[in-house]
Amino acid sequence: METRTALKNVPLFKIKNIVNLRVDIFKIYFIGLVFFSFSIALGQNQKRIDSLLNAAAVQTDTTQIDTYTQLFADYIYVDPYQAKPYLDSIVKLAKELKNDDYIARTTNVTGVYYNFTSQYKKSDSVFGIALDLYKKLGDSVQMCAIMNNRAIALRSLGRFREALETHMTSLKLKELINDDEESIAASYWNIANLQGDIGNYETSNEYYEKAKVIYEKLDLEQDLKSVVNNMAINLNLMGKNAESIPLFLESIAYNKANNFHNDLAGAYDNIGSSYFNLDSIAIAKDYYEKSLEISQRFGETSLIGLNYRHLGEVYIKENQPRKALDYFQKSLNISKEVGSRKVMITDYLRLATTYETLGDYKKAYSNYKSYHELHGEILNKENIERMNELEVQYQTEKREKELIIKENEIIILEEREEKAKSEKLFLIITLIGAIAFAISLIYGLRQKMKRNKIAREKLDASLAYKEKELTTHALHLAHKNEILLDLKSQLKDLKSDAGDTRHYQRIINNINLDINNDNNWEQFRSYFEDVHKDFNAKVLKNYPEVSNNDLRLMALLKMNLSSKEIANILNISTEGVKKARYRLRKKLNLNTDDSLQELVISM
Repeated sequence: METRTALKNVPLFKIKNIVNLRVDIFKIYFIGLVFFSFSIALGQNQKRIDSLLNAAAVQTDTTQIDTYTQLFADYIYVDPYQAKPYLDSIVKLAKELKNDDYIARTTNVTGVYYNFTSQYKKSDSVFGIALDLYKKLGDSVQMCAIMNNRAIALRSLGRFREALETHMTSLKLKELINDDEESIAASYWNIANLQGDIGNYETSNEYYEKAKVIYEKLDLEQDLKSVVNNMAINLNLMGKNAESIPLFLESIAYNKANNFHNDLAGAYDNIGSSYFNLDSIAIAKDYYEKSLEISQRFGETSLIGLNYRHLGEVYIKENQPRKALDYFQKSLNISKEVGSRKVMITDYLRLATTYETLGDYKKAYSNYKSYHELHGEILNKENIERMNELEVQYQTEKREKELIIKENEIIILEEREEKAKSEKLFLIITLIGAIAFAISLIYGLRQKMKRNKIAREKLDASLAYKEKELTTHALHLAHKNEILLDLKSQLKDLKSDAGDTRHYQRIINNINLDINNDNNWEQFRSYFEDVHKDFNAKVLKNYPEVSNNDLRLMALLKMNLSSKEIANILNISTEGVKKARYRLRKKLNLNTDDSLQELVISM
């Protein structure tokens, strides 16, 4: 039997915080019976331990339990028996406090202690109690951890089918509650160990590979090294011993550097098996003896038994059957002590063949009989088939779940596609509508622009006509006044020569009346306002002092008429126009440099 590193567990407890040495130790990640991330060599870290002991002496209630549990965790990987007093203390304190959560935790820790000290029957019983306590508390995560711990004990007892069933139940629960990836990887690791035990090496390596992928992702070097070590064991068992040796040497270097005593002993034993299978017996013996030396100082009892068995096989090769018999008997005694029935099968077989070699056929028969009975009980065809069925059932259920997930994903994708089509259709309709609206808007704008252009042209034509009419009217007015003034002048000459002047005077008066007729100006103003909208209003707003006569002058200036034309229209002399312009400049506050004409035209 090879030594598989770390019967990998899931979270049992881990350090959460430390304030004045108060440690929530029950949530440290417990990573197996042999493996822990901060193993300490014997005699090291004494200052820290003394500090914890001083703190525990003055603490009460759960803080004291936490500190004692920290001490237990420090010692369990170095010397399990020195850890026992701290275990007894935390169990007693938890019961005194009547705290259900702490009672469940300390019960679990008790089972861990029994696993470390190879007392698997006790640990199986204790883990059963802890599992019931966590069921009552409704803590699914801890239930998974307890089931893994219990399955480890069942495996060590040779109850492989029960162990696999328990691991599978734990794995399914983890998947159901979406447990963390490290915890899932631990289940893969343990299932791989069991598959290796029953000779399903390819299935075993598949599970190791799953765990390896997760540990690489999470950058968990220690776990990764252990998984690679176990894959190397499968290489040995598949007859690929030369390929496994470099992996074991790497494991030895790593465990030495980190003072992982049990793992180092296991790695020595494993590489010894590689050389043994390659018939390098002397090298194998050297590694087995190194493993035994470490195991007797730090290791589990079951690991010592494994070393005895392998050394017995070496002595058989060296043709020293009586010496081998002594080692095989020691191994069987340890297997019986720890209840490791799978190992007992090999021990009975080795004893039977050795007694047969020595000619003691009665004892050989007795051991063969025990071998066949135990082998039939543990590794019978029915059990192996049932374990294989468990794997098939798990894979089938997993595929069914994956199929359901994929079907749901297909439905979701179809719904998304349908939604996308609807959105696309809506977008196309909206786009067509927008284009149609834009076209109609452009068409409307063009039509409006066309109508505006026509209206503007009409307006421009009307304005041009009015400007022409205004100009014509103004010129007509000027011409009429000019003629009337000339006629008036001639009548005055005739009047001075004639005797009776009354008739002439009446004609002159009518002419004056016509020249000064306001109706003419009103008609002119009307034409002017049509062409120059709000001109008078703007002038009066800006220059309120301007008179009606001034407005008439400004209107004529706006039309850009000559001084003579203005004089005729206003019935004044050209000099009078100059004076009127002068008075207007003053009212408009113009300087000598300012142009009156330009100002009026710009209004």
